Amino acid sequence: MTEPQWRVLVVEDDIPSAQLLDRILRHEGFEVLVAHTGPEALALVQREPVDLIILDVMLPGLDGFQVARQLRQDPATRHVPILMLTARGDLSDRIAAFEAGVDDYLTKPYELEELIYRVRALLARVARYREGILWRPASLPKGHVAAFFGTKGGVGKTLIAVNASVALAQRIHPDRRAVIFDTDFFFGDVAIHLNLPTTHSVVDLLDQIESLDEYAERALQIHEESNLHALLSPYRPEDAELITPEDVDKLLAWLAERFDFVVVDCPPAYDDRVLAVFNHADTVILVVTPEIGPLKNMSMFLELAPRLGVSLNYIFVVLNRANSNVGVDVETIERVIGHPVAFQVISGGRPVVLSVNRGVPFVLEAPNHRLSRQIQAIADFIVQRGGERRLTTDSA
Repeated sequence: MTEPQWRVLVVEDDIPSAQLLDRILRHEGFEVLVAHTGPEALALVQREPVDLIILDVMLPGLDGFQVARQLRQDPATRHVPILMLTARGDLSDRIAAFEAGVDDYLTKPYELEELIYRVRALLARVARYREGILWRPASLPKGHVAAFFGTKGGVGKTLIAVNASVALAQRIHPDRRAVIFDTDFFFGDVAIHLNLPTTHSVVDLLDQIESLDEYAERALQIHEESNLHALLSPYRPEDAELITPEDVDKLLAWLAERFDFVVVDCPPAYDDRVLAVFNHADTVILVVTPEIGPLKNMSMFLELAPRLGVSLNYIFVVLNRANSNVGVDVETIERVIGHPVAFQVISGGRPVVLSVNRGVPFVLEAPNHRLSRQIQAIADFIVQRGGERRLTTDSA
């Protein structure tokens, strides 16, 4: 049974449907409030704070999308999880819902077990923050920062970074925590790969950059299936200009204090914000494909890296789409870039594209696939490097 302090608001205009949800949730131990219109729901949450809102789309007065947007604009309710429960199952409706700020989406008719699972999963995120999951003893050394970087877009860097992060989060001890930080502030796709709503992002922390412990819940999200935390890039590309190199520096320092492993998905650029990431990185994973353009850019970066303060000893090259059969072998690549290739990753083809479209990391969907095992090896390597640095720090 769920603890009775959880209070759920059901917003449903159909009386029998609302009564059914009320009975189901009360049977599971929840306290339940019910509203039958959009305006009634908005007024109710001002009088009675709630922990979760189950929201229909087709409502009188204001529809569910409008209600969600107003909830997200109100500081008192902007972080309350919203589960949209509706008969409208088109992709356009799902996209509109997530753009409006909902956290999860379930279509009618629904299975009772799935409804309860989704409710518990959303409330588990609230519970983690209330229990201080982001607290970490100051006596511990800072977390290991692994930056994933590609000198050209389209090399599959984000796919590898996200899947390696998920695999890493599954491999570490339950008492240790991992987070992925999407620093491609213009067009980051980490949210898509993890199927997380972009209503909470790094932008939520900019006004409170000096008080991050207090306001972390504004931006950090949790990928429930892997227990990986995520700090996402802005939903609106124009908001990227609000983020300064100093902000990136402070955010990374804070993340490294609160998490044992910090994975950073970088944009293909050399701006000051990326340099701030490199200043914190203990490991730099460079992703390249066997094509002339990416290889040329990679070679130039490796020549430039020491002048940027990035030691070549911290750089590890991942050859993505290694099975492309384009006439460029590993030996040639190593000769061109002047650096060893540490990992080779095959192209997963259509199954990988489908997993991205579904928002399910491939290492979860097909953990025994050859591609998954290769990415898992990268995750194991990062865990090992983090453990080695921790042992060195502890013995100093």
